Order: sequence, then structure tokens, then C-alpha cells
Amino acid sequence: MREDLLSVSYQSDAVKPQAEAFARQHQLTLTSPEQASTPLLLHYSEDFVELRDRDESTAIHVDFLKGDMAHRKQFGGGRGQSIAKAIGLKSGVQPPSVLDATAGLARDAYVLASLGCAITMLEQSPVVAELVQQAIDRASENADFQLIQQQGFKLINDNAIHYMQQLAEHEKPDVVYLDPMFPERKKSAQVKKNMQILQKLLGHGDDIESLLDIALSCALKRVVVKRPKGAPCIGEHKPSMAIETKKMRYDVYVNAAMKAA
Repeated sequence: MREDLLSVSYQSDAVKPQAEAFARQHQLTLTSPEQASTPLLLHYSEDFVELRDRDESTAIHVDFLKGDMAHRKQFGGGRGQSIAKAIGLKSGVQPPSVLDATAGLARDAYVLASLGCAITMLEQSPVVAELVQQAIDRASENADFQLIQQQGFKLINDNAIHYMQQLAEHEKPDVVYLDPMFPERKKSAQVKKNMQILQKLLGHGDDIESLLDIALSCALKRVVVKRPKGAPCIGEHKPSMAIETKKMRYDVYVNAAMKAA
């Protein structure tokens, strides 16, 4: 992790140990917000942990109980929404287990968890994983969130390809969900802010072709890839079907169909 890109700060002595531990583990400078000199700052406050872009005067954090995530959970359309159809959620059928191999800020993972799926989230970036894990820890005292945790909602900070290659047969998920980073077309200032900060931190994406290959060998039932509407399919694999919305598309690779092809 680049010391010239990111440093760590804290608001008060109550959260100083957490900030110190992260900075020490990842060999980053611990500083105050006023004295920070790096473009990005991972800031620990008593309310949440946020990633600040000092050049743009913007910041992002994760909250499962308030804001966009809470609103989407309550008013997002339930099992009728496109992502639910893409992963194969059906009435009267046990929800599939899902491995979100590119979890990011965990927005889609939380939607699927709220619909009853057992979710394992993979996030390679320690910084993004810290934002999500801190949000999980804060929400863990909420009764509704505890139910989601009990069915399965966990985060692993690891490379997705490495993780999937190591899975034993009995550990494989029903569905692997991939949402690779791509240039965002939405006009929402909030979405643009998220994407700009993450792209500054992470760059512009994964080796998605290799990731899809491994995912197809890992998923027991299907792989779902979130794509911009109008974007080409990944590599040489042809989806079994696609579910489109106004702004994006879910390419669905049904493993039985892939093996029969």
C-alpha cells in the first residue's frame, strides 16, 4: 500500500487504538486530519470510519442501518428486483448461498443478504475491507442485522482468485457474484463520488476474464456478472441469459448449461 497515497488519522483517544493498529499493520503514517499530506485519508471517528479524498473534499463510508443501504433494503423491490432474479431467488425455494467475489462497499451483498441469502464477501483491498468490517461491527448490536449475520454475512480480506482456488468441494457456493469496477455512467453525485475515490485508491479493475474462469469452476449453480448496459460480454464465455435494467445488465452463466455446451 502506497504511503504517498494514503495515511491514517483519528478523531479521539476512543478510536486511536483502531487507527494505530491499521496504520501499523499496513505500514502507513498515522497523523491528524489537519497535518495529513496524502491525497487519501482513512479517518476513524466515533461514529464511523471513512475514506476521505482531500483533493476533492469528499468522503465515503459504509452504513448498513442508515442512508442508501437502509432505503434500498426497505424499498428496493424485494425478490422482484433484477439482481434477485439473476441469482435465482424463487418463492418457496431455499435462497442460494452467494460468494460476492468483488464485494467493494457491500451494497449488492447487503441487498442479497436482506433477501435471505447466506453471503460471503471477498474484498482484496484492506482499506475497503476496513470500511465494510467497521460497518458490520457497528451494526452488530441491531436486532434485525443480527438475524442477517446469523444466516451468514461475513467479510474476508483476500484475493478472490486465490480464495476460490483454495475452496474444497463442500465449501463451494451456489452462486458467485461478480461486480468488476467499470467507469460509472450514472449521473448521481453520490455514485460518482464513490467511484472516483475507489478508482483513485484501487485503479480501474481486476483481471475479470481470469476471475470469471475461476468463478465458473467454483460456483455450483451459476455465476452472475454485473455489466454496464451495452458493454461486451467477458472473454469468450457466452452467458446463458441476461437480465437488463435501464442502466445495467446482469449476465447469468448457468453452470449446467455451460457444461452441456
